[in-house]
Amino acid sequence: MSRGAGSADDPPLTALREDLRIERGAVPGDGGPTPWLLYDPLAHRFYEIDGTGLAFLKAWRTGLTPTELAQAAGKALGRAVAPAEVAGFRGFCEANGLVAHRGGWQGLARQAAARKQGGGAWLMHNYLFVRIPLVRPQAFLDRTLPLARRLADRRSLIAVALAGLLGLYLAMQQWDAFRATFLQFLTPEGVIGYLAALVTVKALHELGHAYVATHYGCRVPSMGVAFMVLMPVLYTDTTDAWRLRDRRQRVAIDGAGVAVELAVAAVATLAWSFLPEGTPRSIAFFLATTSWVMSVAINLSPLMRFDGYYIAVDLFGVPNLQPRAFAVTTWALRETLFELGDPCPETWSPRRRAAVIAYGVAVWIYRLVVFTGIAVMVYTLAFKILGLVLFAVEIGVFVLRPIYRETKFWWVNRARISSGERTRFTVAALGVVLALLVLPVSGRVEIPAIAEPERTERLTAVEPARVETVEVEAGASVNAGQVLIRLHSPRLVHELNTARIRLALVEARQDRRAADAQDRAGGLVLDGERNAKREAVQGLERRHDELVIRAAFDGVVAEIEPDLQPGRWVSRGEELGTLVSNGRRQVRGLVPEDAMARLYAGAPGTFVPDDLTTGSIPVVVSSVSSAAVATVEIPSLVSTLGGPVAVREEKNVGLVPVEAQYTVVMNRPEDELRLSGTPAVVRGVVAVSGHRESVAAHAFRRVVAVLVRESGF
Repeated sequence: MSRGAGSADDPPLTALREDLRIERGAVPGDGGPTPWLLYDPLAHRFYEIDGTGLAFLKAWRTGLTPTELAQAAGKALGRAVAPAEVAGFRGFCEANGLVAHRGGWQGLARQAAARKQGGGAWLMHNYLFVRIPLVRPQAFLDRTLPLARRLADRRSLIAVALAGLLGLYLAMQQWDAFRATFLQFLTPEGVIGYLAALVTVKALHELGHAYVATHYGCRVPSMGVAFMVLMPVLYTDTTDAWRLRDRRQRVAIDGAGVAVELAVAAVATLAWSFLPEGTPRSIAFFLATTSWVMSVAINLSPLMRFDGYYIAVDLFGVPNLQPRAFAVTTWALRETLFELGDPCPETWSPRRRAAVIAYGVAVWIYRLVVFTGIAVMVYTLAFKILGLVLFAVEIGVFVLRPIYRETKFWWVNRARISSGERTRFTVAALGVVLALLVLPVSGRVEIPAIAEPERTERLTAVEPARVETVEVEAGASVNAGQVLIRLHSPRLVHELNTARIRLALVEARQDRRAADAQDRAGGLVLDGERNAKREAVQGLERRHDELVIRAAFDGVVAEIEPDLQPGRWVSRGEELGTLVSNGRRQVRGLVPEDAMARLYAGAPGTFVPDDLTTGSIPVVVSSVSSAAVATVEIPSLVSTLGGPVAVREEKNVGLVPVEAQYTVVMNRPEDELRLSGTPAVVRGVVAVSGHRESVAAHAFRRVVAVLVRESGF
């Protein structure tokens, strides 16, 4: 019903702010009608509106009722306007402060004060990302724009490209030195140099955005620092780029920062070849490699709201890509699960809709991983109480809240959902998935392992010595006690001869005790000295005998150092070869802590060598260590040598496993475990059939273990 004056339920319109401006938007990528931009200069913000919104703005008059506004806009549009459309647009204008407040500036101040958050609430909502403007660079940009244009003209770009190519050529000529360049993070000069270089290149990155925006006539109101999870990053406000109708100009602004970093990397690559060793060369290496790679990986990702996202928005002509993608993906999810028959939020072609849905799913997965990772990071970096609070906020706001909103929609629409045929299929599929999660369907445990002889002996030099003869070759079968290698140590021979002479002197003094009163008086001393000398001689004789390296058991010489030739000198403890036992072998492997509950002595399994030409071998679990290994003593399995067990090297300790690992020994008790004609050590994987455990039980046990580990304060 039309009314000339508003009521309490339908109040008349207030005036729009006089400083608002309407501009033509860019041509959309889907071929639809060109949108309009409503610019709020006070907030420096652009709002994209369609033809209906433009009709509302043209018909808006102070004192009109919403019904009268609907009638006026309907005449301009040539169709009836629903009250809900008017209410939605009016709410949009009032929520974003586009209407003039009745109380003047005092009313606006009261409204702003009412919306103002307390410090704790502000920190809670903004610790993930908050901007702090530092400078208003427009005057500086206008003055220096001619210089920036000269640096970005055709000749300068060609020069930078040639510098990069020349730098790559020179770096390839010194590739080993380039790859081994040491980043001097540990020196004070290195830390200061890296921080200065990082700040400089990131400032140039932001200036790249700012200069290109200024070149196309856009205003840059502020530049400053933003904090992402309390980590500082620089930013440039290029909101004014929304006024550009040519989307290629927007893409140029979006990609200017990365382009500048690539130019810096090209110059730094060339500089590396001419700088002397030290911090400057290391900084050039950093700028030529790590800096721009990280920038490209982060800034050009369309899944994050950085440069790559806005490039994707402008390339495809889909403003507000992420919110619209989320809306379409949510609609697709509901239709897939319940087939509600609701219209798609966007009138796109099937091909574009499928691409946007794929993008939305990718962002959902990415956000789940990233926000969970951020939650773990803030929990780890902060002290425990604050870490728990921030972890709960992060998970609650960014992970659980979207799930809660969607679950709430399902509950509100439960009548529509429960009546659909698709719902019954979805419930059945969900039941199957839950059954697979709860039922103990799998007890398989894969254990990286090696098959090795039961006895292995490293042939080492017990003294610094010279090789006299090598009696055997690699692959030779030997018997216990057979001579393998003869060594000679002139120093040990000299010490042995000297010790024998000293023993002979003491024994001579003992023999003449009857004729020498002094020796008779010191008889006990002579006896003790003779015993000590005799023990010294026996010790040196044992060491001398060990210079002849013999086989400790019947076996096969698995390997002999290829350059072990007569006349070569070897150091103490140097490995000269390996002797392994004949026939029977054992399988040793490492199993992570979360698989321990499924293993037991006697569990059957199969050893599958990495070399598929070697047959698989059935084995059983013989024993499992009760304590985790401190260091990994199976070199074939460590990640640094291409193995599957992740390790880190600690000084004075060795290779320490990243995750707790337990040693498992397996064999075949009924007969000998043999691998005929294969190397001494064979790497592979043992698939063991252990206790069955459900996926849910396994996940629950892992969660409980983490909670128990982190419960101490």
